Amino acid sequence: MKVLSRANIEEIAERIINEYRKLPEIKDRELYRIDPDVLLTKVLKLNIEYAHLSSNESILGLTSFDEVDVLVYDETDEEYILCLDGKTVVIEMSLQTDISKLGRCNFTKAHEGAHQIFKMMFPKEYGVVTTSERLHFYKTETDNLKPIQDWDEWQANTLASALLLPKYLVQKGMFLFGLGDKISCVNRFYFQDVYKRFSMLSEYLGVSKKALAIRMKYLGLLDREQLDNPTALLDVYGGIS
Repeated sequence: MKVLSRANIEEIAERIINEYRKLPEIKDRELYRIDPDVLLTKVLKLNIEYAHLSSNESILGLTSFDEVDVLVYDETDEEYILCLDGKTVVIEMSLQTDISKLGRCNFTKAHEGAHQIFKMMFPKEYGVVTTSERLHFYKTETDNLKPIQDWDEWQANTLASALLLPKYLVQKGMFLFGLGDKISCVNRFYFQDVYKRFSMLSEYLGVSKKALAIRMKYLGLLDREQLDNPTALLDVYGGIS
């Protein structure tokens, strides 16, 4: 595996986005968001398939760098074999059919696309070595593990975030939704107007609130996010009357 820094990954994302902006259907339009379907199919020349990947939806997506057969499930939960060709990403079907999961769906596509980008750029380092490495799975429980336990997945997550949320597009969205140059705190209880605008921005950019908050913190556009613990201010200040 090629070990890359955040700076390396940001540079890769910038190069990919530049190619995205050159597409005939994109280049003459004002750009406000990145469409992962267009990115994967038109820039990366990948195919996108949908299937149920596990019985409990713990597997969100998968891809492979070579030809391999994988067991998946159809709409009626009947098993079938999906033949991957080395340039296909497979997304959990429920992410596509449930509009509330759009952000997760888009991020999963970008995540699996990121694996393919690394393979394209570093074919030797990302070559198939063992059978167990033939498939890359994106699972729900690997999102926010700390300390980082899988650098391959961390790098794919980091590149996915940079691809979907280039700094200039996040800043453009912040301006459009009246969020100023920087947000001090995202908290649905104590900063309801900011939270509402932030939520609208995440929907507009096609990502989850969590993904947007993580990216904005890295970019220096957000000081604190309290999406998982909205009562954190009570913990800090001992109660608000």
